[in-house]
Amino acid sequence: MKWPKKVSKSRGKVTGLKPTKIPNDFVLLQDTREQLPLFTRLPNGLVVKSCTLHDGDYSVLGMEDVFAIERKGISDFIGYVGKERKRTVAKMERFAEMEWVGLVIEASEKDLFGNLDFTLVPAEVIRAALISFEVRYGVHIYYAATKDDAARWVLDRAIKFWVIKHEVE
Repeated sequence: MKWPKKVSKSRGKVTGLKPTKIPNDFVLLQDTREQLPLFTRLPNGLVVKSCTLHDGDYSVLGMEDVFAIERKGISDFIGYVGKERKRTVAKMERFAEMEWVGLVIEASEKDLFGNLDFTLVPAEVIRAALISFEVRYGVHIYYAATKDDAARWVLDRAIKFWVIKHEVE
């Protein structure tokens, strides 16, 4: 994973991102069932612990019951809303009870709706599922163009949630 090291400016526009600042005592949890984990080369200060998560693929140590991020590739997502729909609805109902849940899809929206030659699941079923996930269950959805984009999105949200929770202590 490539993590930008500095912000450079070109004609007044930011062309890079600052490195992610990892808080002391922050631990990102990664489900042991992740076949191709997002975090293989870690930014300085990031601790990732593999464990079995009841819900989601990523969480934060001590916040597993209130924060989760699910990660899906296109084919996994098609199964998620197709043949696994009943299990997915049960999972979404559990997610609705949590404080913050995200779903990162490793594909562009165009790819998700556009090239479905490999499945019988219609694009409208996929669209309806995504709308339901967001509106009915409160799941935040992100389409990641690359694995690095997905990793950044997961880490940024996990850290922000952790920081907010530690502000009230």
